[in-house]
Amino acid sequence: MKTTRNLFFAFIAVLSFYGATAQENRFIIGGGYAFANIEDTDVRATGYRINGLFEYNPNEGSWAHGFSIGYIGLSGSTDNIQSAEYKTNSWPIYYAPKVMFGKNSFKAYMKGALGMHFSNYKRTGSAADVKVNDIGFYGGLSAGLSKDLGESAFLVLDYEWAYLSNSYLNDGFLNTINLGLGFKF
Repeated sequence: MKTTRNLFFAFIAVLSFYGATAQENRFIIGGGYAFANIEDTDVRATGYRINGLFEYNPNEGSWAHGFSIGYIGLSGSTDNIQSAEYKTNSWPIYYAPKVMFGKNSFKAYMKGALGMHFSNYKRTGSAADVKVNDIGFYGGLSAGLSKDLGESAFLVLDYEWAYLSNSYLNDGFLNTINLGLGFKF
């Protein structure tokens, strides 16, 4: 009985070790071009995005779980009867599940985004000046390509569509095109 119990615990330990060594962790740092329309105006705001993503890929399969934090800076202006300049900055923090397609060094993927963002909005113009800080929902979808550069590095190119909501961005849609460098460990 004691031998059976010891064999059982040894078997569980080996399985646990196998599961721990079969995972792949990744870190991706990237950035790119971002654009959106400012709510309740005809202004198209453009800018940039910087993003960091940590991913956990259990058993090196086609599904990965990620956590992302980043910065998005947009600005735009209008020269109508009431000229105004708009500037918005957002810090999104979200969970990013990913499904990957392909087994070689070149892969395609689709990724979700579900979280929140901290934002500030500044409008300066002839009619009035407005400055607001707020928190809201961040959700989106992205599609991209990944190309391995070797054993532990890879490049990522993706397009992300996101929905941001808070008191001044009632229905804010954001589009970004990102290029990133990733590391596996």
